[in-house]
Amino acid sequence: MVLEWISSTRRASVGTKREYVDDIRRDWADYARELGRDRFSIGCFTSEQITAWRIRMEAEGVRPATADRPAQGARPATIARKLRSLSSLHVFAAERREGLRNPVLRDDLPRIDKGNTSSSTPVLEKEEIQGLYRAAESELDLLVVELLYTLAGRVGEMCAADVTDRIERGRRSYLDVTRKENKERILPLGVSLAERLDTHTAGRTEGPLLLDAAGNRLDPSDVDRILTRLGHRARVLTCPDTDRPPGPGQQRHTFKRCERCRDVTPHILRASRITHLLDDGVDLVEVQAFADHDNPATTVGYRERRQKHERNAALVDAGSALFEGLRPTPPDASGPNAAGRPVEGTNLVEVDDPDQTPASWPCPSELPQPPYTTEDFTMSRSSQARPT
Repeated sequence: MVLEWISSTRRASVGTKREYVDDIRRDWADYARELGRDRFSIGCFTSEQITAWRIRMEAEGVRPATADRPAQGARPATIARKLRSLSSLHVFAAERREGLRNPVLRDDLPRIDKGNTSSSTPVLEKEEIQGLYRAAESELDLLVVELLYTLAGRVGEMCAADVTDRIERGRRSYLDVTRKENKERILPLGVSLAERLDTHTAGRTEGPLLLDAAGNRLDPSDVDRILTRLGHRARVLTCPDTDRPPGPGQQRHTFKRCERCRDVTPHILRASRITHLLDDGVDLVEVQAFADHDNPATTVGYRERRQKHERNAALVDAGSALFEGLRPTPPDASGPNAAGRPVEGTNLVEVDDPDQTPASWPCPSELPQPPYTTEDFTMSRSSQARPT
């Protein structure tokens, strides 16, 4: 039944099939054994057990609490995907087996905040893309960055391509890739990219298009590691502590332990390329076709996130402008030092007659001591405390 479900035409994307199989094989099979089942089977869970699983995932889905670290729950989108995989299998089975009940209830699906920018894929600016390119340590590094960014490609498509997918037509070189839902697309290559591919294939006439140093097909995990390394070297998506010496008693910064640094991923390059096309004023329909988005709302989402970021930045800058050129000044006071000159960068004033200071400003011993009362602060303007 599971094989029939995963091979059905409703799940044409290889990536979706892989995620669904992993969810069933790992998460749901493990949960079935945890509940005392010999193995996972369709209908082995009750709705109450699924609700209990969701609550636990929300509380400690990533890691349970330890002595030095609090628990961390899984993201709502991750929980929703795992629940949908189980639900999809049961819906498929219910069409073929009477009396089967879907244990995943609608109330168990987390509500996804589509406006949550903290978990959305970050977009690199063009200068950061160039930084990745300059950080390359090999021809393969250069090829990976240029190929993924230029074609706005999905990493699985590029890793699955073979040498025979290269097409030469006149002076232009093309790459025939298989995209989501097994859609064949012939993508033109730029001159520099075509030349890098020529160098990489080095006269090979068959086999994988992209090879690692050992001569094996480059897989998505290899590409992840390459981009992560380049991101660290170029200081892209890293925190300010990366190059800061540790203080007394502090540990030296490491990317693995830091929760603020992010790894550069293949999808970040794709998202950046799509966003840059929209920034450059390319028509939305053309960008949708280039990115091969079935739903135009997906492409619109890239533009809306970019515009929202720009609007928020403009609003913040407008608020900050209110304080430009200002500095703290002391309250008014009578006496020869009333017109003291503020000292830049401090809340102090420069006076012409320091001998008058004690007579004009109360000494600390003259100020009210705790416990305070309202009458303690009923002071004349001439006797208000001023910083010295």
